[in-house]
Amino acid sequence: MRKIVILSFALILIASIYYFSQDKTALYIVNNSDRYTFTKTNHIKSIGNIEYIYDDNGYKIAKKVDFHVKERYVWLGEGQLKAVLDDKGNVLREYIYENKYSILPKGMTINGERYGFIYNPMKSLRLVVKEKQIVKIIDYDHKGLILQDTNKELKVDFGYAGGIWDEDSRLLFYTQGVYEPIKSQWITKVKDIDIIENLKQLNATKEDEVYKCNATLDVYYHAYLCTSNQCGGLYATDYLNYFNGNGAMIDNSYYFNHNYCKSLDLSDEYDKKLFSSCVKENIKPKNNLVFDAFRHNCHHAMDEIIEQCKQTSLKGKS
Repeated sequence: MRKIVILSFALILIASIYYFSQDKTALYIVNNSDRYTFTKTNHIKSIGNIEYIYDDNGYKIAKKVDFHVKERYVWLGEGQLKAVLDDKGNVLREYIYENKYSILPKGMTINGERYGFIYNPMKSLRLVVKEKQIVKIIDYDHKGLILQDTNKELKVDFGYAGGIWDEDSRLLFYTQGVYEPIKSQWITKVKDIDIIENLKQLNATKEDEVYKCNATLDVYYHAYLCTSNQCGGLYATDYLNYFNGNGAMIDNSYYFNHNYCKSLDLSDEYDKKLFSSCVKENIKPKNNLVFDAFRHNCHHAMDEIIEQCKQTSLKGKS
């Protein structure tokens, strides 16, 4: 009996090590054709007369068309596109983020003029605003193709579902892969993650539903909450101080999926709308939170939010 227990424990340990050691950020080629060539890390290298150049971290730093550099790209941490430059290094567009953990910019500057962005629930750029006036409207179909652009002269790199739109190749680039709207298919993507399908699932949920999610998104088993077209979870931000360090609430909306997100079933003693509203407020992106791998990690933080919001939404509470 003892041997069986030891063997079972060993098998579980080996399986756990294998599962958590997998690179959950690695790209895989899922649709190939003679049009594409790829790098060793499965980033698209060329499409016809278009060629992309990457740095050692896999960030696209330049695009060539007909062997000549057309654009250069400057990145911040966490995959944030900071600026687009021309072939001579002049800044064409510079993007503005709320903080270093924001997945999408809140606006941009062009030649010293500032523009604001408004996104729809699919995280697609919908409106561009300048001095409280709408200067650009973009409409998309269900595949992600642009149906209408009211100001094509005003270039913006962000498009459907928060992807970076390349008008030369007509592809959408994400940290999680490259998507081809015309064929409604991924060319490369992170294994088992379809962020566009995940966003569609999230937007199909009811306004007052709250979901608790548990998934391995990189090498960690992560917990996060979702409600009202928004997801959020606690991450460590100070890896030199992983214990009693700093953390941030980060948008996890790209990772909503019914396979690992389960609806919280509240009893009638709670007001579901109040509960959902409380959760949504608590999972908004924010900095300067406490993170401790053992005492206050993402799982603890989500449980705390649930309990806090239950108390807030208790019916008849004075």
